[in-house]
Amino acid sequence: MDILPEKMLRLKDSFIDASGHPWVPLAALEHTEELFCDGTANTLLSAGGQILGSGIFDRRNPAAAWRRFSLAEGVDFNQNYIIDAMQEALGRRGEESCQRLISSDADYLPGLVVEQYGDILTVNTETPAVDAHLEVITSLLMEHYMPQEVVLLNDCETRSTYGLKREIRTLSGNNLKGRWVEIDEVHYRLDWLQPQKPRFFLDQREQHSLVGSLCAGRVVLDAFAHSGAFALQAVRGGAEHVVAIDASETCIKAIGANAQRNNDFIEAIDCDAVAFLAERTAGDFDSIILDPPAEMMQDWETLKEVHASAFRCLPTGGVLATYCRSETISLQAFEQMVAAAAAQAGREGRIFARTGQPFDFPSLLNFPESHYLKGLILQVE
Repeated sequence: MDILPEKMLRLKDSFIDASGHPWVPLAALEHTEELFCDGTANTLLSAGGQILGSGIFDRRNPAAAWRRFSLAEGVDFNQNYIIDAMQEALGRRGEESCQRLISSDADYLPGLVVEQYGDILTVNTETPAVDAHLEVITSLLMEHYMPQEVVLLNDCETRSTYGLKREIRTLSGNNLKGRWVEIDEVHYRLDWLQPQKPRFFLDQREQHSLVGSLCAGRVVLDAFAHSGAFALQAVRGGAEHVVAIDASETCIKAIGANAQRNNDFIEAIDCDAVAFLAERTAGDFDSIILDPPAEMMQDWETLKEVHASAFRCLPTGGVLATYCRSETISLQAFEQMVAAAAAQAGREGRIFARTGQPFDFPSLLNFPESHYLKGLILQVE
């Protein structure tokens, strides 16, 4: 295929990436000040002229100025491509009523995230290239799923990078009140138009159920509880008593409402998880769940102290389920931090399971950032 020069980007001689990573920084590209328009599809060549695929070029994101969506050359990111890629992604999903349907780069649609919560779909278009095709995207989703409503959750910080408006609205323009959604036999109150209220993390669905099944007869702490999903599954799994803590008063109220709706009792406390754990003594809990927010991953020392406190207050045979939500921290680095915390507390942990993302949150071999969620389930010795 003959490709026009204005459709071809080239890597600098000094940039060598043998990993096949789908993102290329602006500094690695030659002559991007000429010819190339932001938000357009371009074929990338190595310095030696090898075809590296087709991707979206946008200099407004210097860390990922070119994002590959196809290994083929000369592919346009147009209506036909988007429809085909969406149909392939949807075809890879199961029949669950609540799941992620499209997962951005990992489904070869960089900048598009779609999730399903029963008869409600949420759509997040993060880039101008995707935003320009919103009508096509929502039309296909409406045809395929016939949802009651589509919520455009376009409030992510990434949109600001591209100068896009940040907003949350329904596709119809109508108001959408909060509603109860059943996920794995537990009911949650979700209100997508109110960003201050907790949402549900679909990527942890499998972990909620797995950890809950390990809590029979135990006194459980769900730290950084958010909507209380781990706590609710622990009650369902037969826990003797469950405590859920979060620094957000809104989350604590949501946990209380969710527990009441499910006819469960959870002791919900509005407090800082770090300080709370530091004050606990050995034997206060038999199981502890740590699922801290992504921003806490930047404070490595505090995270280590939280884990050390958890190890100190768990008895022999206690269970620690801990998770890391970060694109840049590897499972190996996370395990090393947890191991250092155990040593600091004078304890050991027997690995019951290493965990990752469910099938509807795919990871790409050459794209480690797509494997952002990792975890450990330990039996404390």
